[in-house]
Amino acid sequence: MPPPVRRRRRRLLSRAGALGIAAVLFGALVLATLVGGLLREHSESSGYERAIDRSYAAQGRLIVGESNRLGEKLRTLLATMPRQRRVPLELELDTLVRSSASLAEEAATAASPPPSGSAGADVANAMADRAEAARVLRLAVDGLLGMAPLPVVGAPGATAPQAPGRRLSVTAAAGKLARVGLLLEESDRSYAAGRRALRLAPGHALLPASTWSGRTTSWTTGGTLALANALVGSPSLAAIRRVELVTHALALTPAPVPSLGTGTTSAGAATVLPPTGRIGVSVVVANDGNVTERGIVVRASLQRVAGTTAASGTGAGTERSEASRPIALSAGSSVAVTLPAFRVVPGHRYTIALAVDPPVPDTPGATTSDAVDVRVAPPAPPTVGQLLPAKGSGGTDVTILGSDFTWVSAVTFGRTAARFKVVSSTQVTVVAPQGAGTVAVRVTNPGGASASSAADLFHYRRG
Repeated sequence: MPPPVRRRRRRLLSRAGALGIAAVLFGALVLATLVGGLLREHSESSGYERAIDRSYAAQGRLIVGESNRLGEKLRTLLATMPRQRRVPLELELDTLVRSSASLAEEAATAASPPPSGSAGADVANAMADRAEAARVLRLAVDGLLGMAPLPVVGAPGATAPQAPGRRLSVTAAAGKLARVGLLLEESDRSYAAGRRALRLAPGHALLPASTWSGRTTSWTTGGTLALANALVGSPSLAAIRRVELVTHALALTPAPVPSLGTGTTSAGAATVLPPTGRIGVSVVVANDGNVTERGIVVRASLQRVAGTTAASGTGAGTERSEASRPIALSAGSSVAVTLPAFRVVPGHRYTIALAVDPPVPDTPGATTSDAVDVRVAPPAPPTVGQLLPAKGSGGTDVTILGSDFTWVSAVTFGRTAARFKVVSSTQVTVVAPQGAGTVAVRVTNPGGASASSAADLFHYRRG
């Protein structure tokens, strides 16, 4: 090959080598840029995950700390339950249910945004299982002992306690208690998995250990049966039923008139009420037992005392009337019961009998009835102020204006009774009976007859 050709070939090879090296260097530069970007992106992503994990761990430690305290209360409750009394036990069970449900909600909220892996979901599931275990535990104990959740103070319907559910046998209650144990074991496994996942995540965040099931025989078949039998046989948890009237809290409306000088009604005398057409009765009923009671009926009857005659005309009362009201009471609580008002007539005496009918036989000595004698004072005698018209004949419609006409029992023209109608406390309409001359019109109520005056004279026309 001639020398010029060889030289050109060497130059071409040299140029191609230089281009190849440049291409390799460029590729290396691009690769380095890509790798650097990926490494930077991974570093930034890891930093974000670490921040989320550590933030979650900070919230989780508070939740788990409270859960551990609640778990310790559960263990203490299981050990002391047969020795407790019913009402404190109901309160502890209700508190356990509400507190564990609140922690389950907090755990679910804390898991958003979620930490690495399944940590958030596992811990939330553990808290939810513990809340369900507390609920089932209360159902088992309440069903076995015939208890019911206590009303929450201030909540709607707080004055209407829940009825105890269907009673459970010892075997059925033991079955529910065994389910409590299974739920607690599952909750402990879920929590351990979530705690491990968080520890292995980029932030290596730590949560405290938490165990609710514990190394106990309480949740075995033999353990649940033993606990159920201990609860049924516990003397301190036995049902005590005592519903009674609080007699000193009896109240009448209108309020009685105090006796002169003493300010109270003398012993054996009837309670005196001011003039009224209705008597309202209110009495306090107390549940001094340890069982929530439903189906209580408070009854009252009003009987006019023999020897007092019902007045005729508007406002006359009945010989006897009755009223009742059903209520429900939590153990250890009381309530004021206001019964429908009774119609009465001033100037008469009545006996009001009260009774409370518990749904089961009472404890000996419980006060379940009471009675009070009342006398409704007569009103002031009526006053006749004007007759419209003051002249007429038999059959004339006459309007009588005056005062204290509410309980009018009679209207007379001279010695003749007239048909009348009470329009208001200041007006009575009447049909003049047959008569002659000038007669006095008298209006009578339980307080007496109207006094004579020039305003009550009616003049009959001649012929």
